[in-house]
Amino acid sequence: MKLNRSDHEVFAIGSLAFAFVAMALAFAALVTAAQSESRSNATNKRVAQLAASGVVGSTAKVTLQEFSMAVHPGLVQSGKVSLQVDNVGSIVHELVIVRAAGVAALPKVTKAGERSVGAIDEEAIAESDKMGETGDVAARSSVTKTFDLPAGTYVMFCNIDSKNGGRVLNHFTRGMVATLLVV
Repeated sequence: MKLNRSDHEVFAIGSLAFAFVAMALAFAALVTAAQSESRSNATNKRVAQLAASGVVGSTAKVTLQEFSMAVHPGLVQSGKVSLQVDNVGSIVHELVIVRAAGVAALPKVTKAGERSVGAIDEEAIAESDKMGETGDVAARSSVTKTFDLPAGTYVMFCNIDSKNGGRVLNHFTRGMVATLLVV
């Protein structure tokens, strides 16, 4: 196929138009990223101001039950943090707290053995990220425990395996997990 002069001009104009659209999209992406970064910095600054003002406390209440975990408030001041843990369920639960970016960052058991597949592999968590635990919290009872928590994100979970007939149910895999932000 032989191209004549008008075909070359059409291709040139099309290439120029494509380049212009690509530059406009790149500029829009750059502006969006800058605005997002600005909002993130502003949010971090507001959280830091709240923490410094004393509005953010050093106590949180954690409610455990079959099979959920709720924390209120989900934001506390760094340092000595008291967790009031209430087991309103009908079986024993626990609260383990570790420093982690989120639930997905926690190592999971992949082979059945001492723990159920899908449970948290606590032995694979670095010692420096293990903040502690409440131990067993009996049904319909409460425990208050204080942890020394530097600023960061923490994941709390119940990793108990319960036998239900012939099945073993891991509480974490059933939904007993919550996140705590410490500023």
